[in-house]
Amino acid sequence: MSSTYEAWQSGRPIYSRLPGVNEGYRKEEGEPIADWLTVYFDELLIATKTTVGDLPRQLNPATCDPAWLDFLRLLCGFTGEYWDKAWSDEVKRSLIANAFDGVDIWANKGSEVVLAYLLELFDIDHEVWLGASFLVGISELPGTLGSPEWVYYLLLPLKYLRESSEFKLAEKLNRLYSPAFCDSLVCYDAFYVGFSACGDPVFEA
Repeated sequence: MSSTYEAWQSGRPIYSRLPGVNEGYRKEEGEPIADWLTVYFDELLIATKTTVGDLPRQLNPATCDPAWLDFLRLLCGFTGEYWDKAWSDEVKRSLIANAFDGVDIWANKGSEVVLAYLLELFDIDHEVWLGASFLVGISELPGTLGSPEWVYYLLLPLKYLRESSEFKLAEKLNRLYSPAFCDSLVCYDAFYVGFSACGDPVFEA
């Protein structure tokens, strides 16, 4: 009878540990029924051991299989509108990796750093107009809400039409990750007749 270590190394942890006089169960001329009865369970145990041993790799967004990304996002807080299964694997890996490390999305949610990171991650050209006395994530909340300086604009170039997926995604990201105490608007970097909407601010081109 093999030792436990040898049995697992052989790939037959049950069959290799069967009792018998002179290892009769495991000799070529032995009972083939013993092999038949244990092969399924041996394969199940080996597969389970392999899966458990592979967990550290699968729980790392940089090394896990793509199929694990939509599971890992739940562990990192990306639920509902904060996630889209259609996003590329590269985007998913970056979001999960930066949820609590690196950019630290959740700890810095509502800051210009997070908003800029997200827009760059999705390759959306942009500029954040903050105003003279307002810095997202840095300035302290004033006593009176609604002051003009507590407004920022997310400026996009005209190459993104208002109906485009990039423009709509920018609006979504701004809505989800903007500071709760600020008014904001996604608009063009200048007022373009026929493209800008009524009420958009006027910026010099």
